[in-house]
Amino acid sequence: MNKLSLRKNILDSDLQINLQISSISVIIIFTYFIGIIIAFLSHQIQLNSFIDMGLAIIISTVILSISAFFLIPSINKIRKIRKALRNMEKTVLD
Repeated sequence: MNKLSLRKNILDSDLQINLQISSISVIIIFTYFIGIIIAFLSHQIQLNSFIDMGLAIIISTVILSISAFFLIPSINKIRKIRKALRNMEKTVLD
């Protein structure tokens, strides 16, 4: 196995890992929003209760921050990996 093929396999593996991380983060965010919407519509969270709204805001901030912490870097890594793979293909074709 030559170095170029090995490098491509490593990049493909990194790409798959980052795709999984970003997909899971998006699923968590989407599921959380659906849950919050259902909680508001079923009056599980009272809009006029300061404690309910405060807890909802704090929990939302924590969950969305953690998801964004994983989502944003993985998307940036995916872009870099795709660019590296394109450059690798150009060097092979030349």
